Amino acid sequence: MPPLAWAGVHFMFGLLSCFKKFSSSSKSARRRVRPFALPLRLEELEGRLVPSTTPFNPVATPDFSVLTSSSATPSGLPGQPAGFSPQQISQAYGFNQITFSNGTIVGNGSGQTIAIVDAYSQPNIASDLASFDSTYGLAAPPKFTVVNQTGGSSLPTSDTNWGVEESLDVEWAHAMAPGANILLVEANSSSYSDLMTAVSYAANQTGVSVVSMSWGGSEWSGETSYDSYFTTPAGHNGVTFVASTGDTGSSGAPEYGSVSPNVLAVGGTQLTLNSTGGYGSETGWSGSGGGISAYESQPSYQNGVVTQTSTMRAVPDVSYNASSNSPYAVYDSSGYGGWIEVYGTSAGAPQWSSLVAIADQGRALNGLGTLDGPSQTLPALYKLPTSDFHDITTGSNGAYSAGVGYDLVTGIGTPIANDVVSGLVSYGSSSSTPPSSQGPYVVNAASASPSTVTGTTTGLSVLGGDSSGASSLTYTWSVLSEPSGASAPTFSVNASNAAQNTTATFHAAGTYTFEATITDSSGLSTTSDVTVTVDQTLTSVVVSPGSVTVADGGTQQFTATAEDQFGQAMATQPAFTWTLTAGSGTLGGSGLYTAPTTGTGSATVQAADASLNASASISFGSAPAAPSNLSATVISTRQVNLSWTDNATNASGIVVQRSTNGSSWSTLTTLSGTATSYSDTSVSKNKTYYYRVYAENSFGNSTDSNVVTATTSSGTGGGGKHGKNGGKTLFGTFNAELSNYSSSNQQTMLDTLWSDASFVNSLWSSVLGLGSHGHRG
Repeated sequence: MPPLAWAGVHFMFGLLSCFKKFSSSSKSARRRVRPFALPLRLEELEGRLVPSTTPFNPVATPDFSVLTSSSATPSGLPGQPAGFSPQQISQAYGFNQITFSNGTIVGNGSGQTIAIVDAYSQPNIASDLASFDSTYGLAAPPKFTVVNQTGGSSLPTSDTNWGVEESLDVEWAHAMAPGANILLVEANSSSYSDLMTAVSYAANQTGVSVVSMSWGGSEWSGETSYDSYFTTPAGHNGVTFVASTGDTGSSGAPEYGSVSPNVLAVGGTQLTLNSTGGYGSETGWSGSGGGISAYESQPSYQNGVVTQTSTMRAVPDVSYNASSNSPYAVYDSSGYGGWIEVYGTSAGAPQWSSLVAIADQGRALNGLGTLDGPSQTLPALYKLPTSDFHDITTGSNGAYSAGVGYDLVTGIGTPIANDVVSGLVSYGSSSSTPPSSQGPYVVNAASASPSTVTGTTTGLSVLGGDSSGASSLTYTWSVLSEPSGASAPTFSVNASNAAQNTTATFHAAGTYTFEATITDSSGLSTTSDVTVTVDQTLTSVVVSPGSVTVADGGTQQFTATAEDQFGQAMATQPAFTWTLTAGSGTLGGSGLYTAPTTGTGSATVQAADASLNASASISFGSAPAAPSNLSATVISTRQVNLSWTDNATNASGIVVQRSTNGSSWSTLTTLSGTATSYSDTSVSKNKTYYYRVYAENSFGNSTDSNVVTATTSSGTGGGGKHGKNGGKTLFGTFNAELSNYSSSNQQTMLDTLWSDASFVNSLWSSVLGLGSHGHRG
């Protein structure tokens, strides 16, 4: 005991002795001792007795190592990285022999979700998985999701060591069960508090049937309080929890949580292939964590099988290749430069998880629920025939040696995968099918045909199962993600039993993720996702403008655009060849057309790539001659009349423009091509206006005519006592203006004046003035 702790103990005994002495005194004396601050001092001493590194905050470490020497490295297949490949392990352990429904369905974990729990973050995990898959010819998982320990998108800080663990777990879980969804849950730290929060989140997610945990730490007295984390949540489909037992042999074992009786514990072996690449031999690995728990009681499924103890939990339950002499190829670009070789019991946990997920796939096909770890998976494995396993009888992990039957190095052995899956699928099948409260399950995961679309549609399909019968299920399709700005695809049939097969129609290229929700009659549901890529397919070429008129000697720039099946421009445009296929003029290599300098006619230009072409039409001709001799006459304070000479024979219109300053022009009207006059009745009194006109047609505009000005009068004069004089003024002005017109145009001028309200009002005022101040009768 530390000196400070001993001092505290002696001080406490002294206080107790004093307390006893005073207790034997009088009542008043006992009252006097009550003010002693014993509670305060005792609390302070207890705080000092608690060490700073309390065992109630344990920390886990990942169970792997990166190979630094390649002297004993197994070769991958030709052209592949060093280290075992998925194809080699699949063949050696018999994963490639797993099928269902009389061999018609491949056992690949379809419809299941494997949750992987690790600490910290591997920021490149998605791209690293893609590189791994590309190298080994594996399709991407139907759905790969990365979240933090509570399901959020804000991920924890990165860590090189844990990052390799994540790369190993994700890549090899997917390699052995390529049809399963992968959910990676990243805990904030390696403390058991954070890791268990992540485990709880993972186990509660819809469709998760296995949780893989390639980490552990030394046992401690309070570990049993965490065992409940490794149980299927209420109302959830069965979940199996799988953990590695550690890489330090018997000296560091058992590790928690593999030693929990609710967890499938995976030890390590060294695998050797035969000359044909199949299973050769296996021996117990010196680093395989194994031993007897100091705190966990022996579960019933070990009774009679485990002979090393009859009262306490023993690990491992099973084993898998883990030796430094038989490492795995792993791609990790976050902490390393790419391909590395990794070994350890960490490799066994995700691959045993894949095996359980495949068994759950087979159970779903048989109408059975997914396996619960402590009540189904573990009892089933211990009851399977020994012939379903490779019984490892050689090798040692330090204190223990492998032998016939169960041992503390390799457990009951490594899997003959197809036999183990067969046994797990049939386990409990003699009992009734799962109650409807377990909800529907995925029989065939959501898929798309084609999954890479070059047209506008794809066929989507999914198949569910339920204890109440498949006919009671409803399939509802939705779009989880789509390209930015794209309209959501539409479905030919949805939200019905028939929607297990539907056609999705796209409106833009890009990557889409669809989710099928399978709902039973009680309202319980499960989901399955599929990702579809719609590629742009060159479908048409468009030339712009499609039709145009060009004046003689003028130019027009044409452009060509290659469009996809949705009428959208291709991301990469081809090089077009421009050709003048008809008519006159010249056409440059960039699509610039130049019309002939004279004459009228048409032409056709064409843009073509290797397979498609499009054309545009051109009409060319001369622009009209400009009008001349423009004149302006002020008729009143409200009207200015314009006239001009028409010099064009091909004008389609005459444009009349006005300005108040001679520089800023606005169009008053467009007249017929043969017009020679116009009356502007929108003028104001006592103001100067500028006018010009020009002719136009489809080939262009003429130059402007001459510019004329007109200034309207102030509009003074009228009745009252000056009526007579006002009348004289008005009529004098009228006669003067009338004399400006020829006899043939005077009637037109009169008609215009009588239509002018201000003129009529002024005239009426003058007449009234004459009546008041004229001749006396």
